[in-house]
Amino acid sequence: MSDSHSFKSAFIALIGRPNSGKSTLLNAVLEENLAIVSPLPQTTQKNMNGVYTEEDLQIVFVDTPGIHMGKHRLNKSISQYGLSMLHDEGITIVCYLIDISRKAGAEEAHLAALAEKARTSKQVVLIFNKVDLFTLPEVEERIAAFLADYPGLTECPRLMVSAKAPDARDVFVDFLRPFIPEGPRYFSPDEITDAHLRYFAAEYVRLQIIGLTYREVPHASHVEITSYTEEEGVHHINADIHVETKGQKAILIGNKGTTIGKIRRQAEWRMRKLTGEKVQYQLFVKVTPHWRDNASQLNEFGFIE
Repeated sequence: MSDSHSFKSAFIALIGRPNSGKSTLLNAVLEENLAIVSPLPQTTQKNMNGVYTEEDLQIVFVDTPGIHMGKHRLNKSISQYGLSMLHDEGITIVCYLIDISRKAGAEEAHLAALAEKARTSKQVVLIFNKVDLFTLPEVEERIAAFLADYPGLTECPRLMVSAKAPDARDVFVDFLRPFIPEGPRYFSPDEITDAHLRYFAAEYVRLQIIGLTYREVPHASHVEITSYTEEEGVHHINADIHVETKGQKAILIGNKGTTIGKIRRQAEWRMRKLTGEKVQYQLFVKVTPHWRDNASQLNEFGFIE
């Protein structure tokens, strides 16, 4: 292990609007699809740490939920969960991701103002993502327009990147190196996340719900792992899927159970790739009316109020 005086490390928060590319960039850095990705706003619902380690460097990335001004109490709770990283004393650097393919709106203005305030105590860097969609002059024009709208961020170091490009990891990490201070190694070199298996067991079911259902169902679904037991060669997982209406439950189950069967099989496949062992899910769909606006229910499900 390197001497702590020559080793560099930092906790870095990834913040941005929904679909700005935070989870995609994290997956690129880790070279693993740990964070689930979809076009659905607030696909990331809770902070997840991803760990990148080199011989003399370790970066702990905190992938935060997108800042989304939705109509439910859940949306506010998720946004507060992500924004708490701007004030967390353990965070050294804030990476503010901006999707240059989208127009700035109220959410961007709110986030930019908070990022500007965070500059008083943290290093804030701007990551302009999805530059592959435009010519260089168009990219520069869009960045200039963003900085004209938010002049308090003009002094922030900035990077142009495409999170889906093959060199995204190297470009991003090399950009961050000068800002990382000396510090200890927080995780062993072979660890790429501190998330436990129960977290991924729920996330992989939720990913399938997002991909296989429609209307309000993905937004109104919460996956609760009620038991997770490991036996020799097999993991047994029981999960409750909470929805708000009987109609949503019917969509989730599907004709003769076809949809819930697909969700179970695909989640088992993802967990088998993660664990290297056989996985068996038992999924139960429950109607929990108005859970997205129920403070005690949100607290029980682990969302910050």
